Amino acid sequence: MDEQQMSQDYEHAEALARTGFWGSRGAGAIVMARSSGRILLAHRSLAVEQPGTWGCWGGAIDRDEDPIAAVHRELQEEAGYEGAILETRPLFVFRKENFSYENFLIIIEDEFTPSLNWESQNAVWFDVGDWPAPLHFGLDSLFADEASSRTISESR
Repeated sequence: MDEQQMSQDYEHAEALARTGFWGSRGAGAIVMARSSGRILLAHRSLAVEQPGTWGCWGGAIDRDEDPIAAVHRELQEEAGYEGAILETRPLFVFRKENFSYENFLIIIEDEFTPSLNWESQNAVWFDVGDWPAPLHFGLDSLFADEASSRTISESR
């Protein structure tokens, strides 16, 4: 790990102590395969916050990083995805006090088999609306958001 990454991890850990969230800003994405219309969700490992819940791919936004660049990076780090991203559409933004988490819908051409890191214990492609349980509270909020649900449905 280089010095810059260590510094950013330290900043994210300080934010966890201050806000209860890893980082002061976060970004995540659900992934839709255009060919099937299905959504890829991550089943969170026991080593992360909210373990055993189903969530999106994402995490803290590094200093001077754009939220879209952050979700593209997180998708590569957490799911091993290196293919083409056709579209990245904004969804629900979760806010709590001084913390915000921007959600996106990433559209790719075809389903793939993720190469998971330590943050996820599984990943499954789901039909829209046929969500697993328990959902991470953030993903539950995203799916409850009317505008986000409309964007997801219209993207199939």
